[in-house]
Amino acid sequence: MTHEGRDTEPLSPGNRLADVVDFFGVQATDDELRWLLPISPNVANYLGVMHGGCALASVVAAAETWSGRPLAAASAQYMARVPLGGCAEITFDIGSAGKRMTQALAQVTDAADGRVLMRALLSLGGRRLGIDQDWRLPPNVPEPDEWQRRTVPSNAVPSFSTDADIRFGPYSAGDRRIRCWARLAGTLASTRQGLTALADTLATGMHLSLGLRWRGASLDNTVRIAGDAESEWVLLDIETDGFHNAVGHGVVRMFTPDGELLAAGNQSFAVARVAGPLGDSGRSQH
Repeated sequence: MTHEGRDTEPLSPGNRLADVVDFFGVQATDDELRWLLPISPNVANYLGVMHGGCALASVVAAAETWSGRPLAAASAQYMARVPLGGCAEITFDIGSAGKRMTQALAQVTDAADGRVLMRALLSLGGRRLGIDQDWRLPPNVPEPDEWQRRTVPSNAVPSFSTDADIRFGPYSAGDRRIRCWARLAGTLASTRQGLTALADTLATGMHLSLGLRWRGASLDNTVRIAGDAESEWVLLDIETDGFHNAVGHGVVRMFTPDGELLAAGNQSFAVARVAGPLGDSGRSQH
């Protein structure tokens, strides 16, 4: 059985890409393989520095724009951060651009001093063969209104971390599995870039599983796109695999409210300092 008719339909990033580019603020230059990313509150975390997930989402938005193809998978490695008010430069090196897939390497540097902030590998494109399906079953959880919006530290600066509506369900310190609902402006949460940014919530889930207050930084972040449904809310099912030598590893799967798998990801997080017990179980403190 063949699906040649479907395979001739070109894939495109879709009509929500312009909104995504506007939200993250990534800017084109005269060179389609060179972009600028001003570090605005929309791409910063509550500490006032570049949010790793948003930086990767911005890279994805730029790549989808110049390639004309949707993201299939992205994997980033983080080295440094830029504070609010700074600017990052994104450059791409196209490894291959075939009939259906584009493979590219992205490098993100500090526009002021050239420091390497992040490197990412991107796969864009795919085919319509009529074989799409998924096997993951979403967890059975209450609606978003039944869970409380997460709190942030009192000294948090306005940022993506404070503006994103993220609601964790009940948990106890030591729970391997943490679940939360997430919402961004409009239906941005379910875009490929929104999912890429929200996948960074995995680190908070790992934080809750460990049951300790600590500081650290993401080492890497991988996101694989598994669906393209549009929804206001996204359900994140986070599982912490373990910690070794103060480095934690975990996975996340993201679903629509009706159970369609949108994306899957994994991340490693380095703990720099432990400040003590997390506090009351059952409520998010982050």
